[in-house]
Amino acid sequence: MKKLLSSIVILFLFNSCGTMEKNDRMVQRSDFFNQFSKSKLNALSNWKMGDDYLKLRKNKTFLFQARVFGIVRSGYYAGKYTFEKDTLRLTFINNYKPEVLKSGILVLKKRNGEEILETDNGYYLAVVKNEFATK
Repeated sequence: MKKLLSSIVILFLFNSCGTMEKNDRMVQRSDFFNQFSKSKLNALSNWKMGDDYLKLRKNKTFLFQARVFGIVRSGYYAGKYTFEKDTLRLTFINNYKPEVLKSGILVLKKRNGEEILETDNGYYLAVVKNEFATK
């Protein structure tokens, strides 16, 4: 019984830590119908305890999401984008944006034979899927 109670308490704490902030929930609600649009570009950045994920959709909207341990969402950011030549400009819903993407501008580059999206502060995401290059 003691083990069961301990497990329930740990699960409750883990779940409560995973609850999204108010701004994240508001952005996710605003972005609901865009979730059904197919992706055109996916990019990923891994860090010690999780990863950041960027998804550009065919309807000119994007999703930027941070996840801890691959399951717990610690940030949900969305909005519209424009992609001209090699420059990606992000416009966030309610101007709610992550610290790593404050400028909202990423540049598509090649590094060690891989495509990356890089900001002016050195933060980058490795491109996993890119349908822009096929046109």
